[in-house]
Amino acid sequence: MNILIGPNGSGKSNFIGVFSFLHAIREGRLSEYVTAIGGAEKILHFGSKTTEKIDLLISFRDEVNQYDLTLRPTEDDQLFPVAEHACFWVKSQYPKPCQNFLVPQKGGREAGISGSNLDRSAARVRSRLGEWRLYHVHDTSSSSPMRKTAKLHDNDFLRPDGSNLAAFLYYLREKHKESYGLIQRTIQRVAPFFDDFQLKPLRLQPDDIKLEWKHRNSEQYFDASSLSDGTLRFIALAALFLQPTIYRPSVILVDEPELGLHPYAIEMLASLIRSASSETQVIVGTQSSLLLDHFEPEDVLVAERVEGATQIRRLEREPLARYQDDYSLGQLWEKNELGGRPHRD
Repeated sequence: MNILIGPNGSGKSNFIGVFSFLHAIREGRLSEYVTAIGGAEKILHFGSKTTEKIDLLISFRDEVNQYDLTLRPTEDDQLFPVAEHACFWVKSQYPKPCQNFLVPQKGGREAGISGSNLDRSAARVRSRLGEWRLYHVHDTSSSSPMRKTAKLHDNDFLRPDGSNLAAFLYYLREKHKESYGLIQRTIQRVAPFFDDFQLKPLRLQPDDIKLEWKHRNSEQYFDASSLSDGTLRFIALAALFLQPTIYRPSVILVDEPELGLHPYAIEMLASLIRSASSETQVIVGTQSSLLLDHFEPEDVLVAERVEGATQIRRLEREPLARYQDDYSLGQLWEKNELGGRPHRD
């Protein structure tokens, strides 16, 4: 469990965004991702005149499995891979990691890890990258994907924007009643007026489904448009953290999930995060001292800008022991005992 705190501009969102970037690279969507962001000049720190390249290095299982990738800008404001390796290193047998070079795809525009016929260490890395997902369920406006009609059979996993929330809940109700019931009861604790979802294929469009629900004291028809922003967001978060383990990503990333939630809903959210983290790695970026109150110092990462760069450190319990009888963790953050507050570089 990793609760990431820090001031605006400290690099929290960038850190979380790297996981999404790697996922896109793995899917063969490097060019698409760079274009959506606004070009390579937007991704490179202060542009290509200051930052000539991006180096990414990740490791798994105490650095036994490793993957590194170097990206450089092109004249048409894209990024392309210039060096890429994946390795499986048995420390007892080899003095240093192997150098398993990967071949770029699609004319050198996409990383080799996006290839479908990889083997050994590269296949292991590709598999891991495919199991990470960054969730953005902030958009609860009238045009939110969660409020719109979804495809009935789009239910392999909960999509990062929650656009298939109705289809995913329908699948859980039909195939995983225990998990569905837990989601239903958890939502009822935060929204006592909520009775149950009313999920079924649309009568005139049987391949489509909408998020419909029943009020405890009414037979009137309600759909997602009748849900408040906070309630809809909590429904998506409950489905994310309470779904069966077999469908969960191996790493769940969520940035500021507390937005728009009632204090009691934040307390429930913390409970969901703790429960899911027993079997799934969870990384949460937050600005909420109230959410922070529900975690332990060793759960917390503090991001700060140091000489223009982002540094992240994990809190230790011992230095905070003298305060914790009198103050909660969130209060200590507000009093600047944890760091993670704005300051001049």
